[in-house]
Amino acid sequence: MVRATLWNEYLLTGIYTICFLMGALLGKVLIRHKGSGKNMAQMKMTNPNETLMLTFGMGVVMAWVVIAATASYFSIVEQRDISDSQLTVIGLLGGPALLIITSVLDLFKGKESAKIAVLPDRLSADVQATDAEKTHVRLLEEFKMKHDLEMEKMQKKHTLDMEAYQITNAKPKEAKK
Repeated sequence: MVRATLWNEYLLTGIYTICFLMGALLGKVLIRHKGSGKNMAQMKMTNPNETLMLTFGMGVVMAWVVIAATASYFSIVEQRDISDSQLTVIGLLGGPALLIITSVLDLFKGKESAKIAVLPDRLSADVQATDAEKTHVRLLEEFKMKHDLEMEKMQKKHTLDMEAYQITNAKPKEAKK
């Protein structure tokens, strides 16, 4: 029984270490990937603190989630008690992980607040653009109608002048300029 418990402890420690390293590796991959992203404003990291936060923060959060999930699994499914060492690790990783999660949520909230603050200006600009487009279309229609009326007037005058010429074989009167 003691040997099995030690084996489980070693297994869990290995899993936690792998998860932490995978988080750190994923953070480094994301940092390298920042130059090839389509949206440079979102992927750009100008601050070494952001790099550090991404590299270690993801590892801490992932390790905390995996440890807590594993302990919960063994506690619920396998009907085993959570050991004091597991509770200690969950507690030690839980504090920084919750701070990291809170920081990320605050950052998200700040960015969303900035987007919401810009919405009224964007809405008024859209309304102005729509009004300008409608005014432009109205002017084009007005000029087109004036042009069509002028062309129809000239066509009728020409037709009348041609009929007068054919009937009288006389030259049409010159239009006064």
